[in-house]
Amino acid sequence: MTTLTPKMAGNGVTRLEEDLQYAKLPTSEDKPYLQPKAEVAIRTPDVRLAVSKSGKTFTINARQVVMSAEIRGDERHHEYLWYYKAEVSFDMPLDPKGVPKPFLSSSERPDPNRRHSLTPFPKGMRTGFLRRPDLIIVKNKSRRWPGRATTDHDGVAHGDNLHRVVEVKFPGDTLSIKQEEAYKQIAGGADRFTLLHVIPPREKQRQAEPVKQPAPIFAPRADGIPRGENRRVPIYGPKPLPDPAFYEVWLDDAKQLVYSLAEDGKALAKDLRQAVGQLSAKVQTELKQNAPWLFTAGHWLQDRASGAWNFVNEQGQRIASWTTAQLQAAWKEIQRYTDLTLDTLRQIDWTQVLLDIGQGLLAVAVVIAGAIVVFVLGGWLVAALTALVEMGAIAWAAVATMLGGSALATAS
Repeated sequence: MTTLTPKMAGNGVTRLEEDLQYAKLPTSEDKPYLQPKAEVAIRTPDVRLAVSKSGKTFTINARQVVMSAEIRGDERHHEYLWYYKAEVSFDMPLDPKGVPKPFLSSSERPDPNRRHSLTPFPKGMRTGFLRRPDLIIVKNKSRRWPGRATTDHDGVAHGDNLHRVVEVKFPGDTLSIKQEEAYKQIAGGADRFTLLHVIPPREKQRQAEPVKQPAPIFAPRADGIPRGENRRVPIYGPKPLPDPAFYEVWLDDAKQLVYSLAEDGKALAKDLRQAVGQLSAKVQTELKQNAPWLFTAGHWLQDRASGAWNFVNEQGQRIASWTTAQLQAAWKEIQRYTDLTLDTLRQIDWTQVLLDIGQGLLAVAVVIAGAIVVFVLGGWLVAALTALVEMGAIAWAAVATMLGGSALATAS
């Protein structure tokens, strides 16, 4: 398994404790790997208020999302050949003694060694029969299969590669009876199910603990109040990352509403500015290059002759343009990295950048039909995703037809 240095193992202030009623983590290296991720996650407010593209307010479990994003970043850097896999979706059988099947990527078929699906609504799911534990630890990282010995949904047989099912609970979270039953069934027994509790430091300890970090990058807030630090994120790759990984500073402010980067064309200009103003200067610079429309008020218009989409600001100037071919190519790449379908694209209600994980990659939190999921995408794909969400809100039938779906079937 990967070698972790003492520095990577965290400062030891936040405790990660195994619940003694359940199995311990399988190796001595698992806790040092997870510890620094829990330390970063526990510093975020336990609940964040977010504003969707339609203007409604909802809550997100920011701590769990941040920890999942850190692990997803490691998965992406290792091309999903990694011991740790965040939020794998499992298809639960009718038979309580049956073997649950992990959903594999729908965009990388028929490769039998493809990664697990990253969407909370994978193709073939049945309502009420999907479970998503926080973490799967596998035995052999060269095999992407994250389950026990069974066949996948294509009938291909896989050997047992599941080392442990792990559920991580932050303060205030509890393990329900249904969760415990499902996760033990996924694991194949109580001896392969671990429950971890993240124990935060006492406030005095947190204030006294010295924090050594690189020079912070500050992002201006919409209200002019100085922002806090950009905190480092433990992202591990096969090679040292040339640039540091940070999580976005809006995660530090419990009183600040978090706006969606994806709007529906009806949002006020100030909401658009707040959505990007909550991001670090580095991420804002990247988005200005790839998604300049996020920084000004205006609307998307489709050219009926060419099919291209143009963003026009309030002064009538064209700020950006996407041709049909460009959008189709972007959508193909988005599907490759997310397993999104046209139906799930249509249901995206909130999108915001969580982490800048280095090498031009951003971890983005997306809410789809009330479920929150983390995707790791390049800056230009984040731009394309937000653009498609905005375009779809204006003319869904046209967007669906352009991307290869049926306008009659998807517009109803």
